[in-house]
Amino acid sequence: MYGERDDLEPARPALFGIPPEAFADERPDTRPEGAKRMGLSRHTEEGAVLDFASSLDGAKPGHKMMAWILLVTFAAPALYTLLLLL
Repeated sequence: MYGERDDLEPARPALFGIPPEAFADERPDTRPEGAKRMGLSRHTEEGAVLDFASSLDGAKPGHKMMAWILLVTFAAPALYTLLLLL
């Protein structure tokens, strides 16, 4: 009664019972060896960013633009802090 919500769908297995490992052939593992040793996968926050960044292709202009956006996004706080310290 209390704590139950009838507006939510019932719990179902992720991907309708298909484990993520079933798609291993379709999605190649592009992680660096260091990331594999640390246990970073696309299922963790840091690993998802690493997986996304490692799948970018430098020959494609859209991918190159996204790499620059990622670089600015992650470097901006460090540069801002450096400017505040000086």
